[in-house]
Amino acid sequence: MDMFGLSIVNLAKNKLDYLSERQKVIASNIANSDTPGYISQDVEEPDFASMVRSNSSQMKMAVTNPKHMVAAPLQGGMYKVYTPKPDTALTIDGNGVQIEEQLNEAAKVKSEHEKILTIYNKYKSMLQTANTKINT
Repeated sequence: MDMFGLSIVNLAKNKLDYLSERQKVIASNIANSDTPGYISQDVEEPDFASMVRSNSSQMKMAVTNPKHMVAAPLQGGMYKVYTPKPDTALTIDGNGVQIEEQLNEAAKVKSEHEKILTIYNKYKSMLQTANTKINT
């Protein structure tokens, strides 16, 4: 049985991919906390529209008439990395990374990651139990 065909598993995979990308950006922010002029970045959480954009290669628009225009390919990846406007003063060298804030965000990502893994493992256990009961 293909586990990724199940909606809950697919949702968990997408959320884990997002959390992984966010953790990379937070780690980069912490690593650049002493870099002059560096401003911390973040990852925009995907919404329905971005999921549609990411799956656009699978969902092609049908051209039923030669006069129809072909859709232009979308640019960029699945996750948008952006630089939020700093809400605190920059250091003398122009660095905008607040270590405490970044460590707090890293802890939030870890907590979300553990929550998603717990949900995934409970669902997997439930499927295994149901499969055992059916096959005995």
